[in-house]
Amino acid sequence: MKLIKYIFFLVLIFIIGISFYIATLDGNYDISKSRIIKAPIEVVFNEVNDFKSWEKWGPWYELDSTIIASFPEKTSGIGASYTWTGTDGIGSMETLSLIPNKEIIQQIDFGTGTKPEVYWKFNTIDDTTEVIWGMRGKSEFTEKAYWLTQGGIEKNMEPMYERGLELLEQHLLKELEKHTIETKGIVDYGGGYYLYLTTSCKVQEQNKKMGEMFPIIKDYMTENNIETNGKPFTLTHKWDEINNTTMFSTCIPVKERIVTTRNVLTGFLAPQKTFKTTLTGDSKFSVKAWEVAFKTIKEKGLTEKNGGEPFEVYTINSNDISNPSKWVTEIYIPIN
Repeated sequence: MKLIKYIFFLVLIFIIGISFYIATLDGNYDISKSRIIKAPIEVVFNEVNDFKSWEKWGPWYELDSTIIASFPEKTSGIGASYTWTGTDGIGSMETLSLIPNKEIIQQIDFGTGTKPEVYWKFNTIDDTTEVIWGMRGKSEFTEKAYWLTQGGIEKNMEPMYERGLELLEQHLLKELEKHTIETKGIVDYGGGYYLYLTTSCKVQEQNKKMGEMFPIIKDYMTENNIETNGKPFTLTHKWDEINNTTMFSTCIPVKERIVTTRNVLTGFLAPQKTFKTTLTGDSKFSVKAWEVAFKTIKEKGLTEKNGGEPFEVYTINSNDISNPSKWVTEIYIPIN
């Protein structure tokens, strides 16, 4: 009987000691992981800002195939939320505040009593986006006891956040590669006046040159209160594959002929019959789209107009939307 009492007291002392130890542990935590993703900051921010997209890259779906997410009408922006059920029970998350393309603050509820703060931070680094995903809060006694048996909250949560950022990157890069090329056939292009700049360069330098030339035309138009009359386009004068060079003009349509006073000139694109091809996606796929266009023209028994100058119109471009997979480029090749 005495032995049982001794064992009881030893167990009691042990429990009291462990409880005291747990109670004295610092319950504050701030866990975060970061990753550099080669995607525009607006694209990354918009992906994270919409809870519906989390199903495509959330790391917990790999750990628990029974998770079922439920979404209300509002899934992005301040006040957005969603709930889930899984093997470990139910949970919910809500967006409390945000600064577009800078920060998102959310609150997560695991049903354990405390509600940690989940935070996202976004920074542009050259042509990439640094994403920081973290969670901070303070564990109560029972939570500290649980995490103690699991080896610590950091040991369990940091790998999940790291995996989540990896899956987010994989998903975004896959989405950005999406593109379609559609041949529209013969169309009559109306033409009209435009302001332009012309240059020659190596083929691989064309995009860089375009990026320098379009702003010059736009600034000139702003200074002189000239309105645009359509989407910007590029007119190809020469394309030399042997020497890898091109001569082209960057153009912005205007309503009427304008007498210019600087190196920005006025041109006129005559109405003409063309073969139209549409690329939806990043402009890096434009070479592929041009190849499809010329191949289709040949297959249909059509002939290019002698001396004709092909052009491409940037119907939806980076000034309209940051996601390259949503850009629309229309290719027009003059034909007889």
